[in-house]
Amino acid sequence: MASNLSPDDLEDRLRVEFMDDARDRLEVMNAALEGVAKGTREETAAIGVLRLEAHNFKGMGTSFGYPTVSLVAHRLEDYLSGLKRLEARELNDAQIFVDRIAELVDRAEQPQVAETNRIIRALPVRYQFEITDIQISNVEIMLVTPSKVVAKKVGGELAACGFRTVTVSDPIESISLAVRVPPDMLIASMVMDGLSGLDLIRGLRAMSVTHNVPMALLTSMSLDNPALKEIPHGVSVIRVGEHFGDDFAAVVAKHNLG
Repeated sequence: MASNLSPDDLEDRLRVEFMDDARDRLEVMNAALEGVAKGTREETAAIGVLRLEAHNFKGMGTSFGYPTVSLVAHRLEDYLSGLKRLEARELNDAQIFVDRIAELVDRAEQPQVAETNRIIRALPVRYQFEITDIQISNVEIMLVTPSKVVAKKVGGELAACGFRTVTVSDPIESISLAVRVPPDMLIASMVMDGLSGLDLIRGLRAMSVTHNVPMALLTSMSLDNPALKEIPHGVSVIRVGEHFGDDFAAVVAKHNLG
């Protein structure tokens, strides 16, 4: 009986159950991709399957001792956001995500911080424009905002500048992600439910692993607004709207990100 199991035995049983469940979900994801490739599965249906399973893996991974699985799943979810078609490139990219999750599930020991960072940074990024004259960089920017409108507009502008962008809607979740895989820069909306962008930045700057990450607050306030006087030294302000381009360019130059 489960009640007679020692803590170690129970943990082992839960991990085995997670691995069995994970392999079933991976089989479903692989079947969806294979179906699209063979023309026997509708692209929209397959995208729906991938989104559902990515969301499931994102929640399951950390709970069962596979935090890197959660990180990869989060990036897959981000990749699939707004995706309408699964053409050759998207099929290949999605397969890379699925393969990485499968490899992590089968590992006896989960990767340490440095290897986790390499795995995440090597994952595909989807640009919603033709990559021609734009210089794609390996600079990763975490955009923390609950607003889908802001995420789409600002995220699009960051991507158009050639930056890898990961969007996080929950400021609490962003703490875990930033600590596990510190971005090259973090931009947070000033106003968010539960935790303001200002408090988020204060918290991350107090942690040794993220203390030196360049950070900026995204706001519609004017620079002379009294609320902005509380911003910690060294944290930049990026105004949305007509000032975004100039403010962001100044931040990139300040931190030598370009």
